Amino acid sequence: MNAADLGPLLTRVPNLPLPTLGGRHFWADLAIAPSHRIQRHVWTGHCRLLDGGDRRRAFGTYAHCRTAAKRLPPAPTAAGTLVVMLHGLYRSRHCLRPLERRIQGSGLDVVAPNYPSGHADLAALGAWLNDLMAGFRGYRQVVFVTYSLGGLVLRSALAGDCGWRHRMTVAGIVQIGPPNRGARAAEIIRALPPGNRVTGPAARMLCDPLDLPEPPSGIPVLVIAGGTGRHGFNPWLDGDDDGVVRVAETRLDRPHDFRRLPTLHGLLVRHPETARLVRAAIDRWGSAEQADPDRSG
Repeated sequence: MNAADLGPLLTRVPNLPLPTLGGRHFWADLAIAPSHRIQRHVWTGHCRLLDGGDRRRAFGTYAHCRTAAKRLPPAPTAAGTLVVMLHGLYRSRHCLRPLERRIQGSGLDVVAPNYPSGHADLAALGAWLNDLMAGFRGYRQVVFVTYSLGGLVLRSALAGDCGWRHRMTVAGIVQIGPPNRGARAAEIIRALPPGNRVTGPAARMLCDPLDLPEPPSGIPVLVIAGGTGRHGFNPWLDGDDDGVVRVAETRLDRPHDFRRLPTLHGLLVRHPETARLVRAAIDRWGSAEQADPDRSG
């Protein structure tokens, strides 16, 4: 039996609505609603329907999960501004939950998609994000909040075929600890053979300068970096750093706002000042009465 046969086979297997057992690094969200999300496994290709409590309500083909989702509570009408949060390398959407809770009080809809960051390259992840964004309807604009590799996934998406931007303006982007110029710390990956089980294609791309367009100039960007303001946290890296990404590597060539916080890479998304800066940016961009037409081109 090959992977294409697994989805149809699972539709005939009874499902017990039990919580998932983890494995978050292997699932990509295909559709997200307030009451549920539909995910696809990166290796087997079969899908599953999860409710808001991460309980599996159905599995099998995408069409089977879509049909099962119709039996869940209907979603409220979407309008205004959507906030999309993207996690980093080898993480899952759950790492953003503390920050998500802190900004949900803005009154805007917030979603944190899951994607298999360790099992695809940036081009494939950018295409995944564009497909996901195409499913969000009714929103006038979107604010992206990205963590680490999530910033590059978004850059890849914005450089690709994103027809959703014709009906939804990108009001602004907050990048938290982004390796915008690659990451010197990723050099240790070079010693490992391609296709190993430790590092994925996206991680290997951080070893070299990135050949990836920056966000369009009409979109405001805030970069939040970690560092000490002097020699950095990692003695094996030159210059200031957050232990993983050097401050200089977070910078874009195009104009952008910048803040440096005295904390490590893994703690940036939990830092209270990060939450304050993100919330302020969302309030500023999300409350804009009219979108700048230059941002939607």
